[in-house]
Amino acid sequence: MNRLKAAALILLAAPALTIASAADWSRFRGENGSGVSADSTPTLTEWSETKNLKWSVPLPGPGKSSPIVVGDRVILTCWTGENPPDDLKRHILCFDRNTGETLWAKDVPPTTPDEPFREMFTENGYASHTPASDGERIYAFFGLSGVVAFDMDGKELWRESVGEGTDPNNWGTASSPILYKDLVIVTAASESAAIVALDKKTGKEVWRQEGEGLRSTWGTPVLAAAGDGKQDLIMAVPGELSCQSNRGVLQR
Repeated sequence: MNRLKAAALILLAAPALTIASAADWSRFRGENGSGVSADSTPTLTEWSETKNLKWSVPLPGPGKSSPIVVGDRVILTCWTGENPPDDLKRHILCFDRNTGETLWAKDVPPTTPDEPFREMFTENGYASHTPASDGERIYAFFGLSGVVAFDMDGKELWRESVGEGTDPNNWGTASSPILYKDLVIVTAASESAAIVALDKKTGKEVWRQEGEGLRSTWGTPVLAAAGDGKQDLIMAVPGELSCQSNRGVLQR
């Protein structure tokens, strides 16, 4: 089976839960990164093409990113190209949560030559970062092609590079963006061995914290309450646990 034809997005039907009352899932592993939904209805444990399936739609290509859910919209990314990276194209798509209808789909061509599709990178690909949304905008990280902000109707608002490096192991890049107040925080591990905070409205860089240990990191950071109304950014890297304050000051 052609790998570009095998990708699909499915939505499971929860009989006791209406779409209107279902909670959002606006980033990787949900609202606070815990992987726990705010919905009280248990997640379905059995499904097939004929059981507990609300709808299914084909995607233009594969991707390792997770879908996010914002209100009545389901958003995710994928990529296409028969001979990547020469003909690489990334896509961000938005579907109606109730019906699976495509509300909009945008092509995101690369802004710079990307990593070659070989060795372990073939297990990862070019769309492994889950988008994040604050309900007003959608923020997607596309590796060497940077962080891109869209409005909820798919209009591109800004795009900002966070580095032009590549993973020396040829495993690619995968960390997902998270949001904190007016910041989009991105772990640009392969691209610049840094955690970068961008202004949500403009894409302008607010702070950057570099660390060589990040070069072997593919995880997504989490925010943790640190007392006195402060939040720390926690990131696991090989051999250590890093903690950053609101201003990007690194502690270990």
